[in-house]
Amino acid sequence: MIQNPLRFFAHLADSQGLRAHLKLGSRNFYLINEPELIRDMLITQGAAFEKFPRIERTKGLFGEGLLTSEDPTHLRQRRLMQPAFQRERIAGYGRIMTRCTQTLMADWRDGQELEATEAMSRLTLEIVARSLFTTEAGDKAATIAHELEIVLKMLNQLVMPWGPLLLDLPLPASRRYRAALAKLDEIVYGVIDARLASGEERDDLLGMLLSARDADTGERMDRLQIRDEVMTIFVAGHETAANALAWTLYLLATNPDARTEMEAEISRVVGDRPPGPEDFPNLAYCQRVFSESMRMFPPVWILGRRALAPYVYGDFSAPKGSILLVCMAVLHRRAEFFPDPDRFWPDRWLEPTAPKFAYLPFGGGGRLCIGERYAWMEGVLCLANLAQRFRMELTAGNKVEPLGMLTLRPKNGLRVRLIARGE
Repeated sequence: MIQNPLRFFAHLADSQGLRAHLKLGSRNFYLINEPELIRDMLITQGAAFEKFPRIERTKGLFGEGLLTSEDPTHLRQRRLMQPAFQRERIAGYGRIMTRCTQTLMADWRDGQELEATEAMSRLTLEIVARSLFTTEAGDKAATIAHELEIVLKMLNQLVMPWGPLLLDLPLPASRRYRAALAKLDEIVYGVIDARLASGEERDDLLGMLLSARDADTGERMDRLQIRDEVMTIFVAGHETAANALAWTLYLLATNPDARTEMEAEISRVVGDRPPGPEDFPNLAYCQRVFSESMRMFPPVWILGRRALAPYVYGDFSAPKGSILLVCMAVLHRRAEFFPDPDRFWPDRWLEPTAPKFAYLPFGGGGRLCIGERYAWMEGVLCLANLAQRFRMELTAGNKVEPLGMLTLRPKNGLRVRLIARGE
């Protein structure tokens, strides 16, 4: 399970079916692949569970942000932040996404080799930084990227069973983690304090956080809560998006027919101009490509809930304290929901037949990703801008396989060669 959790969970589901049971010591784990049971756990009886793992050790980064907080704090924060992700605001973020993608490609050349996962990481960090901070992002993005990479490496360990031990030991990695957190705090608090001191109102995510008021009390978020939400947005809007794009580029490189069809749609919809947010509704095949990519390689690949009391659903029961797991990397490849599940087939989304809770790339229930619309716009626009100008071919000897840690990453990276289109 520790060495290859994806393979372990797939074997558990294959051997036991839609409801698999695993006992580790005195703790009961259940791997759930039954959509109606998942719906009941996340929605109908959602209040009977808490998030698992609680990720207490990562609160140095996330604090009481949306990723780690529980109700009533989580519900209050979600209501405060919801306006920042409403449909009418997404178009503004979309223009940032197009500009950042075009800037990334400005130095790319025909025949150039690059590591696509790293390139997508730089791209999505620049996008989220400019969505959050507008003009303050430019001179800070490189530093933020460096420190976040250090923090994320440690977070990948902290969510493992041995994770809590690491921060108690005087290890070089632990010291680097603390130093990186301190640097990130310095940057984020510096921007927050400068914005507060200036009294300037800006139409970016930070501006929305600063101006948001509780509908019942009229109170605003304090400085610490804004910091926690900014850190959460940085990671959620950067790490997961980068991996979603990288996996999609991999699937397009290995499925040339789908790549050709997507290129034809882009040419038909936008011609030679850069794709923008106004084109999103008409890039239907691009949307299906992104949907299928997140089915096969969901960046958020597993979620868990701990039962606060004995849980019963029909003929299924689990004692108090049980851990119910949904491994989307397994669920999304169940043949009963997705025929020929290992085939990359975007047109399966023309008339989807799978039950609603068989496909959960953004989670579900009260913890459904607040930035889902943002993520869809980012995935489709970045892909369309990239594919309009370049094809990517895998380099020789590039062994690509998924690594399930905090997110689902290409284990050995993704080395590609750029092929300029129209040259």
